[in-house]
Amino acid sequence: MRVHLIEISPTAIRRLCCGGATVAETEVEQAAFENIDNPVALVDLRPVSVESLWHDIFESLDCATTEPVTVVHPSWWSPPRIDVVRAAARVLPGDAEIRSRRWLLTRAFPGSSATSTVEITDGFVVVTGKTMTVEARQGRVEAVAEAVALSIQAAASGTAETVLIDAPATVRGAKTLAAAIAQRLPSSGGIAAIVVDDIRLRKLAGELKPTDAKPHRPKRAKASARSLWALTVVATATGVFLSVGTHARHGAPRAPGSFPTALVVEGHVALEVPAHWLMRRVVAGPGSARVQLTSPADPEVALHVTQSRVALPGLDATAEFLKNAMDAAPPGVFVDFNPAGRSAGRPVVTYREVRAGHDIRWTVWVDNAVRISIGCQSRRRRDDAVDRECQLAIRSARALN
Repeated sequence: MRVHLIEISPTAIRRLCCGGATVAETEVEQAAFENIDNPVALVDLRPVSVESLWHDIFESLDCATTEPVTVVHPSWWSPPRIDVVRAAARVLPGDAEIRSRRWLLTRAFPGSSATSTVEITDGFVVVTGKTMTVEARQGRVEAVAEAVALSIQAAASGTAETVLIDAPATVRGAKTLAAAIAQRLPSSGGIAAIVVDDIRLRKLAGELKPTDAKPHRPKRAKASARSLWALTVVATATGVFLSVGTHARHGAPRAPGSFPTALVVEGHVALEVPAHWLMRRVVAGPGSARVQLTSPADPEVALHVTQSRVALPGLDATAEFLKNAMDAAPPGVFVDFNPAGRSAGRPVVTYREVRAGHDIRWTVWVDNAVRISIGCQSRRRRDDAVDRECQLAIRSARALN
C-alpha cells in the first residue's frame, strides 16, 4: 500500500502521484487561494462558499483510490486556513492526513533534529528551524539570497546543520533563488544545503508509506502538530522590527509562555497575529476597508489592519493626511492625535477612534512606500485586554514589496 500525496504550494495545488504531477489550474483554484480567509467568494459574479471551492478542487484531484491520502500545506499557514483544507479534504477517500510542508521536506533527511527548512513564496521566504524567520523577496536575487543565508547562519546552533531549501516549480523564480541561497551557505561552517526541487519532491512522495503519513492518530497529537507548525514566520514574539537594507530581519527566540501565533499576509503587508482569532475582511460600515481579527473570548477585543500604497512615504505627509481626515469627521470620533509618536523603535502617528462600546487605538507608519495602520480595539478604559496582541502586531508588521 502506498500514500497518495496532494501538495498545496503557496499558489497552486498539485497531485504528486498516480503517474505524475496533476495541477488544478482553473478559475476555481484562483478564487480558492484569493479567498481562503473569507467564507464566501465571487466566481462568475456568483457568491460561492470558499469551503465548496476547496471541496471541488480536491474532488478534481482524486485519482479514485481507496489508499491513504496525505495533503501537504505551507508550513506558515494559520489554523483557520488549515481548517478550511481539512474540512474540504473529507471528500477524499478514508481519513485524509493533513500535514505541513516542513514535515514532507524533512523526509529528505530523516533522523536529524537540527534540520532547517526554507520555503519560497512569490513575496517572501520562510525559514523554519529552532526559530522562525521571514525575508521579503525584494530587489535582486543575490540580495534576497544573502539575507536568507544570514538569517540561517544567525540561528545556527554551531553544530552540524542541514538546510532543506524548497524550490517548487509553481513559485516563480524559486529554483534560481534556492540555488543562490545554497551557494551562500558555508559548508565549512557545518551547514549542508540541499535543494528540494520537483524531481526530489516527487521522489519523496513516491517513497511515503502509510506509517510515515500517520505515525500518530490521536486527535490531541494532530492538534499539537498543527499548533507547532502554524506558529508565525513573520517575527518572533520578542523580536523588534529592524530594517537591514531592503529586508526585514527577525531572529530572537520566542519568549517562554507566549501565545500561539500565525502569519497573515494582506496585500503588501505581513504581520504576526494570535493564531486562533477569527479573521474577516470588513468593507462596509465606518472606517476604511480592513482585515479584522476578533478574540474568541470577547467580541469587543480585536485587531484591525489596513494598508495602502502612498506616493509620499514621509511620516509628515502621513500625519497631514490623517489629520485632514480626522478634521472632516464628526467631533469626538478621533481624539488623542500624536503626529510624532514612537512604537517598536520606529516613528509613528497615533490616535484613538471612539466608537459605541469600544475604542480603537491606531498606530500608523510607512514602510517601503506602504502605509500600515494597526488598530487595537478594546472596551472603554480596558486597553490592557489587547495590549500584548497589539504590541506583537505592531512589532512584526512590515511591507513585503
